[in-house]
Formats: sequence, C-alpha cells, structure tokens
Amino acid sequence: MKTLHNIFLLVVLVLVQACSDDDEIMNPADNMVEVASIAVPDSDYKVVMYMEEGMSPIVGYNDFSLGLYTNDGEWLSNAHLSITPMMHMTEMDMMHSAPFEAEEHDASMDMLQSFATVFVMPSTMGNWTLDVSVMEMDSDFQGEVSIPVTVAAPEPTRLKSVKSEETSYFITMIDNPDFAVDSNDIEFTVHKRETMMSWPAVENLTIEIEPEMPAMGHGSPNNVNPTHEGNGHYKGTVNFTMTGDWVINVVVKDGDTVILEDLFEVVL
Repeated sequence: MKTLHNIFLLVVLVLVQACSDDDEIMNPADNMVEVASIAVPDSDYKVVMYMEEGMSPIVGYNDFSLGLYTNDGEWLSNAHLSITPMMHMTEMDMMHSAPFEAEEHDASMDMLQSFATVFVMPSTMGNWTLDVSVMEMDSDFQGEVSIPVTVAAPEPTRLKSVKSEETSYFITMIDNPDFAVDSNDIEFTVHKRETMMSWPAVENLTIEIEPEMPAMGHGSPNNVNPTHEGNGHYKGTVNFTMTGDWVINVVVKDGDTVILEDLFEVVL
C-alpha cells in the first residue's frame, strides 16, 4: 500500500507541474503591462505591445515585447513579427523612422518577441506608430498593421542629440531603476541618422563618464568608462557614494574629435 501511495503522490506532482508549465506557456506576458493593441485587418488576429510594469514609452531607449493573439485572446506562438517605428509629423508633411533593435526569434519557441526602439522625440511633435509586419505560420497569414504609440518626454531627459561634422548622433543613457548607493551598471546607446529611414548603431566611439554631486562639491571613485559591447551599446560602471542629486558628466569622442560633452541627471 505504501508503494501505491508513493506512486499516487508522484502522479499528482507530475500533473501539478504539467499544469503549472501549461499556465506559463499560456501566459507569456506575466509580469508585463499591456501598452497598446490593435486588430490586424482582414484577420481574426490582434497585435499586443507589452512593457515591464511601471514602464511606458519615453524619448530615449525603450525595451518592449510584441505578441500575436486571436481576437478572443488566444496567444499564437507560431508567429513572426517585424517592426519599423515611424514618426508622422503632419504639420511639416514629413515622416521619419528611428533606431530600433529586434532580438532573434525562433517561432517554434514559447515566447513573445523582444524589441527596442529609441524614440527621438515626444508625441507632442507628431504621431508615433509601430508599423508591424505579421506572419502567422500555421495559417500562412501575412498582414500589416500600425500600432499608435504615445511617447512622453521624461524628466530628467535620457537622450541627447548633437550634430558633428554633418552627422547627427543620438546618445541615450538607458534608464536604470536600480541605481543605488553602490557601484552600478551603466549603459549607453549611440546611433546616427544616415537618412530619414536609416538610423544605424555607431560602434567605434569612446565614452568617458564622471559622476558629480554639485550640491556637495564632490565626485566618486571607482568608475569604469563604458566600452562598446555590440550593436551600439556601451557598458561601464558608475559609483554613487550617497543619496541625493547627481549628474553624470559624459564625453563622447570619435578619435580626438569630441562629439558630445553633456550630462545626465540621476536622483537617488
């Protein structure tokens, strides 16, 4: 009887684990917040945009995920989505894109698709959309949809734009909600505008940082200048020694040419 009892418990545990795994598969957007959604024309599908809880689209670097669902809310795992961010400046009769990234996606795996966009201006200057190409593998459906996105200008700013030798650069400090009194990871991205539709990453620059607490008249030791780690991302270390208002002085160089000399504000 004891053996049968143990077998019964093992079966129950397996079933519970299977149910738990199914729940995870059926809820790929757990711990994320829906930012926008829109129906895909000529289909029973909708595209949903998610961000981490507490986050919303801002001028600067934005991580987000997209998922394809039926209009009844069933998640479709065997799909592929691609994006192009677009700013529609109606008063100036002009459109342009922005820097964006797309992680490699295996449509056979149970996950949402991860993207990032550097929105270079707020929605007060026009209308942002994410133009999404949709491919649903099981039905061979292909379609297009534009998701309206409201982009706010954060305070303090997280993006600096500058023109150097006829090239427009866009330098972002990726917001780190975990900044604290300690050594902290710090990350920047750098892109340039080649055309209104082409905004490639810049990979050959030098970035120097120097944190400063103006009210106290001091900086901090043990900082590490960001270095390029791929796709225009530069990562380093910044050390904050006390709570309060800090600035991170940033110098961006192309060889001996200074592209940017500015600061980003941080409040601890």
